[in-house]
Amino acid sequence: MIVSTDAIVLRSMKYRDTSKIVTLYSEKFGKISVIAKGARAARNKFGASLEPMTHSTVVIYKKEHRDLHLLSKSEIVQPFFKTHVEPDKLTVGLALVELVHLVMHDEEENLHMFALLADSLRALETSERHSLNILFAFELKLVQQLGFAPHFESCARCGTDVLHNDGVKFVHVILARGSVVCSNCIEGHDGAGIRITKGVVRSLAHFASAPIDNVSRLDLDVQQQDEILALLQTYLQYHVAGARTLRSLSLLNVL
Repeated sequence: MIVSTDAIVLRSMKYRDTSKIVTLYSEKFGKISVIAKGARAARNKFGASLEPMTHSTVVIYKKEHRDLHLLSKSEIVQPFFKTHVEPDKLTVGLALVELVHLVMHDEEENLHMFALLADSLRALETSERHSLNILFAFELKLVQQLGFAPHFESCARCGTDVLHNDGVKFVHVILARGSVVCSNCIEGHDGAGIRITKGVVRSLAHFASAPIDNVSRLDLDVQQQDEILALLQTYLQYHVAGARTLRSLSLLNVL
């Protein structure tokens, strides 16, 4: 059958002499792979619409029980020009689409996930600073949708408000439960966890709850960024089989 849907390009790879195999995250079908015949020819009908991170409207010849479908048409909705040329935005944008490709199953419709990815790319395109915050917020909102979001607000043992209690100096994030244990309760606790500072806890709670287009306003120093990045990657790898460190983030070392 012939179907039309909005989609965001997750990745694109060469196929034979002139074609491409493209993985899309689509509004109607979730993650789906298509072959774009002639997409690498000097003159082709797809133009730049198959570049990673591009939001396009596509027409697909979709066949049941097939893993690869035929792309008939693709037109750009939002190209995200700045994201493709500014190094910090490019790194984050590639990490967003790589993460979706990594954790989402094939052909499972998820309108909320599509909206989250599209909103995050729009926020990244218009952000003027702190692009990495968008990745942090995206990861937290993604695990919320997948059903294993961490809870940062209160200690799992004593129930104290860890965000506003001045007596709490740090917390341990308990990976298995997605909960935190405060510094006053950690002695004798046997759950595997990662220690994070009070300021990082507050930042994580903000990223989890704030609209994605507001998170780039928050200032973080390099140590806090590293702490959050390590925690979120470890948390995701604990809960998602086959999850790995995002290759896109290797670009952070050269920026």
